Parts: sequence; structure tokens; C-alpha cells
Amino acid sequence: MNKVKLLIIFILMTFIFSCRDGYEQHYKTFEEFYEKNERNKGWFPSIIYSDVTELRNISYLDSGNAFGKFTYKNSELYDSIFSRNNRISLELFDDIVRKNIKRRPDWFPDSKKNDKSNLDVIKRKGFYILKNENGKKIYFILSS
Repeated sequence: MNKVKLLIIFILMTFIFSCRDGYEQHYKTFEEFYEKNERNKGWFPSIIYSDVTELRNISYLDSGNAFGKFTYKNSELYDSIFSRNNRISLELFDDIVRKNIKRRPDWFPDSKKNDKSNLDVIKRKGFYILKNENGKKIYFILSS
């Protein structure tokens, strides 16, 4: 094998293994989040509005999946979003979590430990999105 091929293989392997660690993002306010480039925002669902705080996300380029969360204030807005989108079962959401369990961060909840009467789940553009009305929190998974 010539040196060029070895160099290309080395670069590709470095890229592949460097993408295995997650890329973490954390924004305290909507304003911090809004200032970021569109590529970073693409790892979040498009239901984020100016009332959100404590946005957090860990994304994995090699598998194209991500875990994230944020807190919201405007209950009516998010109730409306959830009523207009495709609702899915909590069991399906749990299946997606189990499928990606090795990458699930510690701060991502185990829905089995929550009061299910306060949980609502939708799917929107590749995101599985869980709303916990008690804490006004949204948790999401991007998964294919």
C-alpha cells in the first residue's frame, strides 16, 4: 500500500473514532441558543421558542442521533404544539431510548420512574419528543 492510501485511511479512521464521543451543547437562555449557527441548532427540534431555558443536548455524528432537553414556561403554547402533531405511545418512546441506551446521558429521564399521567409524546421530523407537564420540561431523542 502506498503512503497516500495509508494517510487517507488514517484520516478516515481518526474522523470516525473522534465522532464516537458526543458533542455536548448547553445554553442557559433562548438568546444564547439563538446566537448559535444553524448546524448546531439542527440537533434540536423545531419547537423551541423564546420562553425556553436550560437547553441541553448531546449529539453523535457517527450514528446521527441525539438526546436533549429544555424547560419551557408557556404551557398553552406547548399544549398546542402537542395537540397538532402525531402522538405516539410512551412505549414507542421507551423503545427508542432502549435502542440507544448506551448513549443515553445520566440527565435523561427514565420514563418508567415518572407519573405517566403527566407525560405526552409526539414524533416530529425524526425527533421523538416527550413533554413532562409537572416540571414543564421537554425531553427529545433524534433517531432514525
